[in-house]
Amino acid sequence: MSKLVIIGQSPAAYSAIKTLRASGAAWDITLIPTDGHLPYDRDLLPGLIARSVKDKDVFCAPEDFYKDNNIEIIRDKELSRINFNRHKVYLADRLQVDYDVLLITDAPQVRFPEIKGLRRQGVFHITRLDSARRIGKHLIFVETAVVVPHSLRGILTALALKAAGKEVVLVFAQDKPFPEDVEASATLLKLMDKSALRVILNNPIEDILGEGEAQAVRLKSGKVMACEMVIVEEVVPDLRFLADSGLLMQERICVHTTMKTNMADVYAVDAVMELVEPKVIGSYDGDTANALSQGECAASAVLGREEHFQYKAPNLMKGFESVFPIEALSPEV
Repeated sequence: MSKLVIIGQSPAAYSAIKTLRASGAAWDITLIPTDGHLPYDRDLLPGLIARSVKDKDVFCAPEDFYKDNNIEIIRDKELSRINFNRHKVYLADRLQVDYDVLLITDAPQVRFPEIKGLRRQGVFHITRLDSARRIGKHLIFVETAVVVPHSLRGILTALALKAAGKEVVLVFAQDKPFPEDVEASATLLKLMDKSALRVILNNPIEDILGEGEAQAVRLKSGKVMACEMVIVEEVVPDLRFLADSGLLMQERICVHTTMKTNMADVYAVDAVMELVEPKVIGSYDGDTANALSQGECAASAVLGREEHFQYKAPNLMKGFESVFPIEALSPEV
């Protein structure tokens, strides 16, 4: 029986499994989450902070789904490396897992952008379940939080912190929140003003200050703002575990629209991939809908069918309706 190994906990891992099992193909499937959790919806993580979403509801499917579909899950062993020539995944404690086909959906670690002081306590990202949980636990020490958004998920995180009674400052590196969408940016600025969210434009963070813990940020202008928490939404996967693998990579793993890499029987999706052609503007791991579609395309390719992924840009204006309170969405906005 052919064996598929899926690395990561992206929603794409879930949709790939669902597609393969729905086809009736008799594959031996092993799932290796890099953070120890079953696939979950990253877009729901701000809801955990706001306590509007229960922990169990962030998962794409309950554990019974994987049991019923005969999925082997290895979530207590750290990923070490992959030998693509021998078709083996190496985990902690000398555990080896063979594969015929490999689907990579996430990396063991992420990398922050180059900002000084990122290692201080109180600095977080919002792409992993454990990070969202740590943010929730750290809130008792926080009066002011600085958020560096990259998508609606970052805006939702800021609103969650505001709902928790924290002073929130959103910092954007450019002169618009979403430079590619002028109308949405103008609307967002008005909505954030009505929601009492402080916004700083065109003035990125250069340094996070403090003795061990985050106590302030210094902006490019030289302005220093006191804070006890910094959340940087945009991070990239740390792909050093794939060094010298032979995979074609730039910042991420290069794939075609079928999610195929340059190596036979190796596919990459979601946060770890970038399309060779056509190029996609914006983040590659922004929303769950695109991740689910990528998983389906990868599974179809494994089955010998060609389905091409088509990136669907999030409808920001519609997204605002689900992000902001009703009172902020009055006609004058």
